[in-house]
Amino acid sequence: MTTVRRVVPLSLALLCGCNSNFENPFANSTRTSPPRASSAVIFTSNIGATPGAGRELFAVDADGSGLTQLTFCATPARPCDTSQGSPAPDRQRVIVRRRLDSNLNGRLEAGDGDALLFVDLVRGTEAGLVPAAGQVSAIDWSPTGDVLVFSAAGDGGLEDLFRADPNGENNRNLTASAAARERGGRVDPSGTVAVYERIETGAKPAVFVFLDRARQVRITTPAEGSEALAGTPYIVGSDADPAFSPDGRSIVFRRLTSTGAGGLGTWDVMTVRNDGAGLAVVASGPDFRGAPDWGAAGLVFEEGDGATGTRRLVSMQADGSGRRVLVTAAPGTDLSYPRWLP
Repeated sequence: MTTVRRVVPLSLALLCGCNSNFENPFANSTRTSPPRASSAVIFTSNIGATPGAGRELFAVDADGSGLTQLTFCATPARPCDTSQGSPAPDRQRVIVRRRLDSNLNGRLEAGDGDALLFVDLVRGTEAGLVPAAGQVSAIDWSPTGDVLVFSAAGDGGLEDLFRADPNGENNRNLTASAAARERGGRVDPSGTVAVYERIETGAKPAVFVFLDRARQVRITTPAEGSEALAGTPYIVGSDADPAFSPDGRSIVFRRLTSTGAGGLGTWDVMTVRNDGAGLAVVASGPDFRGAPDWGAAGLVFEEGDGATGTRRLVSMQADGSGRRVLVTAAPGTDLSYPRWLP
């Protein structure tokens, strides 16, 4: 019997340090591709693209094999950046946060804005839910499948939490606060409450739980520190990017520990119970760590080596054991906002 071995093109292998059994993720000629049955994690990345290019949505198996590109938004004539994706329970549909070159100057800039779009990965169709003028900054498709939660420009131009039906209808502001920024927003497994990052005037970002419009409960108290991370709302000690555990009883988030790591900041990945007790450090050290996610198989997050700038997509158990590097990429490559697939 003849064994056929799929090999990644040399240019890609040199760029990402991938395993040799990866399928070529750039072979698709269609606009979208659904994740494979074995795919476990989706994330956004500019892996394999020219430096400075926008990101697309990718999937990878839990053992680091099967890297697959899911979206093909960018064209030579118009740059595109798909910065974040969140899957529906059926795995075949996603909502994405996307920036297009709206003024046609050939560049992606903050003024272009970030839109919220629905994408059917099987049919290759998409629909706009929130326009780029909404400045969408984070997205989540509820595990129950019946509601979208996102952060976008709200009262006074500051970020608020919003909810909408998956078809974009019944869109409403949940927090409507002109005195604080509410960003992130991840729904618990029951689909009834959300955890998010709140930035009050004169205070560091902290983790809160949204129960209803009258009740938002503080979960974390940021650590000491005064040095600001340039170009961000974060000061050393800030808490950001929370997400629920699969049972809804605990929360994972990241905490800024220094402004190093090439200006990205060094971050610890931490967990805490949803009553604010049991604070624990899961991953620490002089590295950048991006927004984490918590699924049945454990935690997953982006990591940037503080010394070399090499990027890694890392999974591990919630107690810090079982560390596995799923994807390794060259400095300057993003492996952003990973999510476990249902």
